[in-house]
Amino acid sequence: MRFRWFRRTGIFFIPCSPLGWLVLLAAIGFAINMFFYIDGRSHSVSDTLIGFTPRLLLLGIAYMLLAFITSAPSRKP
Repeated sequence: MRFRWFRRTGIFFIPCSPLGWLVLLAAIGFAINMFFYIDGRSHSVSDTLIGFTPRLLLLGIAYMLLAFITSAPSRKP
């Protein structure tokens, strides 16, 4: 039996174990740290957004992929 880290709710993946919560909190912490790093080295709002948006999308894709792999299979009603 596989251990489930996430539960799928629509298009979202909700953590349902301590490891799932750890992954979510680490992703949020990494995104905040990344934002302040990019913001400290940019000269305008557009520089910050241009630097942050692609990295945030890659982080979101990595989170969704990990959540998809470690989630329970969806049941069709």
